[in-house]
Amino acid sequence: MSAPDRLGRVRESDNFQGTLDILRRRWLIIAAVVVASVVIGVARHERAAKSYASSASVTFQSGTLSDAALQVSPSSSIEPVREAATEVLIAHSPEVASAVATQLHLSASPTELLDLVSVEAAENADVLKIEAVTSDPHYSARLANAFAQQYIAFKTRSQLAGITAAQNQLQQQIVALPAGSSSRVALEQSQQRLSELRAVAGGSANIIGLATPASQPKGPSTSTTVIISLLIGLAIAFLLVFLLESLDRRIRSIEEFEREYRLPALTAVPQAGFLTGRADTRREMLEPFRILRSALDFTAVTQELNTLLVTSAVSGEGKTTTAVDLSHVVALAGRHVVLVELDLRRPSFAAHFDIDPRNGLTTALAHGTPLSELLVEPFSDLPHFSVLPAGHLPHNPSELLGSPRVAEVIAELAASGALVIMDAPPLNPVADTQVLLNKSMIHGLILVARLFQTTRDEVRRARAILDRRMVEPVGLVVTGLQDAGRYGYGAYEPAAGAADVDLDGPDESSSGSSARSSGSTRPRLPIER
Repeated sequence: MSAPDRLGRVRESDNFQGTLDILRRRWLIIAAVVVASVVIGVARHERAAKSYASSASVTFQSGTLSDAALQVSPSSSIEPVREAATEVLIAHSPEVASAVATQLHLSASPTELLDLVSVEAAENADVLKIEAVTSDPHYSARLANAFAQQYIAFKTRSQLAGITAAQNQLQQQIVALPAGSSSRVALEQSQQRLSELRAVAGGSANIIGLATPASQPKGPSTSTTVIISLLIGLAIAFLLVFLLESLDRRIRSIEEFEREYRLPALTAVPQAGFLTGRADTRREMLEPFRILRSALDFTAVTQELNTLLVTSAVSGEGKTTTAVDLSHVVALAGRHVVLVELDLRRPSFAAHFDIDPRNGLTTALAHGTPLSELLVEPFSDLPHFSVLPAGHLPHNPSELLGSPRVAEVIAELAASGALVIMDAPPLNPVADTQVLLNKSMIHGLILVARLFQTTRDEVRRARAILDRRMVEPVGLVVTGLQDAGRYGYGAYEPAAGAADVDLDGPDESSSGSSARSSGSTRPRLPIER
């Protein structure tokens, strides 16, 4: 298979998976709209006034009896469509409706009766279909039959009137002619034929189908209504979902973050990992950050990563928690790590550690206090995990972070062989992090992105900022993962009764003693080069 074909199949698979993701997220809306549509449709069907239709069929004949008796070819015989339209108007005329009201002893006006009855002509036959629709099936049948009968009666009266008029005209012509003349004899024969046709007047129109009471109301059945309502509900639901998806700019999948940032996702952090505040209470939720540590180990083979900046596009995406827990797992693996708080606007290390946030980075910058006096060890069991808080908040954080002194502080911390992880402000709202991204002492950048919160526009602005800076991003940490089971978290937990294993070997200076030496060192991660 060629590369374009493979790419096309991948895109089709992505589109199909994206559609399934949308349906999985919006299934409740779809179900609610469909159920509401079916309920409303059935309720309207049940509450709607029932109407019953009955129809009678009547044949009609073009031309008149007087024309036939006189052997005259009517001009209308060559226009059957016009003749049929004329018969429809006759059957649906006020004269016929008035006669129906008299026949059925109805108090309704001819106009009201005409509203209940419709007449149409068959396409390829001289047949009229007279249909009556009312709320009573028996009344509908009576009304349709009455209209058919009165239409025939009207036709009969019209034909008799035509015969009488023709006879009177012939009589006048006969009187004016001499007795025994051939013309008079012909006219007398025509008059005789007209007299004979009186007996069959009305025979040109006949009822060929009487109306009978309908057993079912007119319109769709309940099952048909359910199907139609279901289809309408699905159409409305999908339209609503399309509008919601178009208006909602939030990113909902790891794959979409990777496409927008053009970076690989190094790990995904379940939402449960952010429910507790203190870092020492999250030790059971550090597995995603161990995965992140392993990914950084692999990257460190080809790229120096002694200083690592952690940021995000906007606030609230979990960058501080990511920086804290990543530092924690690196320290647990045995490497010396220094966590630096570079967020000089909204520092939050005090929410993660039991430390005094008043002395820190700004203290070293403003007063020249040695870093050794400002570094604190938040965990007594991890002596090579140090934290440098932000200190007192300055009025000019961007200028302060862009000063050469900050670069010297970071370089000094990295010179000790420690991995320096820096928690920086978000990229989009302020310029603080942007001034740091052009400093050579920062080796790598980790972007934190939160599902169902970060929008595409925010991601694209952040990506544009990164494209103009020198520091190359290493990858993404996606937080806010709600379906953690989809990524396997929680499916491979330690067995019951598992205990921590000390990474320090036994004190070799004590024969046979397994006690840990206070001056022992821990093995370092492969990330250290």
